Amino acid sequence: MFTTVGNRGTMHLGLCLRVLILSALTVPIRAAQPAPETFTLTVPDGPTSTLSGSSVSLLCQVSPLFNAEPLEVRWYHSSNSHSPALLYKDHKIQEAPVDPRYRGRVSLTGGMERGNVSLTLERVTLEDRGEYVCQVTSEQWYEKASVFLTVNVTGSEPVLSVAEARGGGGQVNVTCSSEGWSPQPKLTWRNKEGTEIRNEQEVLNTSDPHGLVSVSSWLLYTPSYSDWLACTVSLSEEAKREGRILPHMNTAPTAVPGVSKEAFIVTLVLLILSLVIICALCSVILCKRRGSMWSSSQKSRNHSDQAELGQRAAETKNLIEGAENKVPRPTEQRAAGKQDHLEAETNNSIEGAENTVKTPTEHTASGKEVHLKENIILDEKTAHPAIRVTQGKQRAQYIKEKDAEKPSVRTHLHVFSKESFSSGQHYWEVKVKDKSTEKLSWYVGVARENVERRCNVPLTPQNGFWILSYDKEKGFHVNTDPQPPITVAELTIVGVFLDCDRYTLSFYNVDTKSLLYTFTDVKTSNYFAVFSPGRCDIYSIRII
Repeated sequence: MFTTVGNRGTMHLGLCLRVLILSALTVPIRAAQPAPETFTLTVPDGPTSTLSGSSVSLLCQVSPLFNAEPLEVRWYHSSNSHSPALLYKDHKIQEAPVDPRYRGRVSLTGGMERGNVSLTLERVTLEDRGEYVCQVTSEQWYEKASVFLTVNVTGSEPVLSVAEARGGGGQVNVTCSSEGWSPQPKLTWRNKEGTEIRNEQEVLNTSDPHGLVSVSSWLLYTPSYSDWLACTVSLSEEAKREGRILPHMNTAPTAVPGVSKEAFIVTLVLLILSLVIICALCSVILCKRRGSMWSSSQKSRNHSDQAELGQRAAETKNLIEGAENKVPRPTEQRAAGKQDHLEAETNNSIEGAENTVKTPTEHTASGKEVHLKENIILDEKTAHPAIRVTQGKQRAQYIKEKDAEKPSVRTHLHVFSKESFSSGQHYWEVKVKDKSTEKLSWYVGVARENVERRCNVPLTPQNGFWILSYDKEKGFHVNTDPQPPITVAELTIVGVFLDCDRYTLSFYNVDTKSLLYTFTDVKTSNYFAVFSPGRCDIYSIRII
């Protein structure tokens, strides 16, 4: 009985040894198996998406599965096939020839022994997007396939504004714009109930030289004082921006209920004409009365006093001649037929006239009027390469990107002031348009000292920018969220008033001496003025 057991144990042991030996011989042979005469590559059907600054894997798999280590693997961008992003050859990654833009950022991490030749790209930039080619070559065969990479960049907060519709009828034109997106985003309008609005809207997409997309939309809407509109710009649910606005005009009533607008305007014009006629008649009557009184007074004078009057005339002449040698003629004042010239009073009048020019700078601080006008100088070192600073460093002009000495990847085109402000009140004026030319875009304002000057951050108060902008398509607007409507018929000179002590920034229409808008929470320790001539035309803006 023990022998039988022993014989069975011996038989089982022999069987196990044969299985192990067969496995040991079979696996190495399969691992060392050469590549087949032909093979194919498997890649994703659609594009591969990633965020700027992240890492991404571009998938590529040989089929049938076999060890790809002895093969040559070449990854390159379709725009530059001669300089690969990565070249694997002779069982190692080659240092040359490769595109220097990818050095230190690419690797093969899929497991080549399993036929996975996927490329891993780190620290992705917007310039990395496009078509990549995966090419695998053996001694008998080669195959290649394309993988498309899209890089998602989230743009700025939507800027909304409202203006009266050209056709009237109680409707308003609501605009929404956002910039700095990649790829092209989707823009949607919704009411306060969340219902999407599709009618009476237009969407325009434009790309800048760096491939970033700006999106704008116009919507005709019947306003309501209780309803708000939302404009959403998005790439996905995770990458989206939204702005809201109350779509009504903040204007005074221009009509009486029950009376048409045309009838109200006609009545108003007639009323103004009547007032003008009445004033003219009163002026004529008053002049006639004064003439009659003067004539009676002349006739009642005593002709026997002619000698005395002649003597007085001579004395008056001497007084005038003496005063003319002391006081400039522009200050001469007349009263009751005599010329009384006081040198001290005239000098005070001249000095006061020089310091009391009525401009929007007349703000009251501590009970006194402040009259300021800064002589701003532009800092060429901070200017975008596509901006030319001229005329005593007070004029900024856009030049074409290809004409710039150093092309830049910076999206925002502006220049900062050389001076900074930390306290007190400061005022300067910028001529943004000549009456003989049409300026298509510009923006002016202030920025905090530690703002990211070289990065493409959105120009928002949260990022340290407070600006007034103009675009021919979008009109005038400030970079708040939401935005109040700014309606201006004509604007050639912008006045900028910065009160560092009250943390306010005001913009004025110098032509009409009217206030455009005031930021009330401009809090930072140090301010710089910022100027942009825009990139839509070659006409300059200048500090005056």
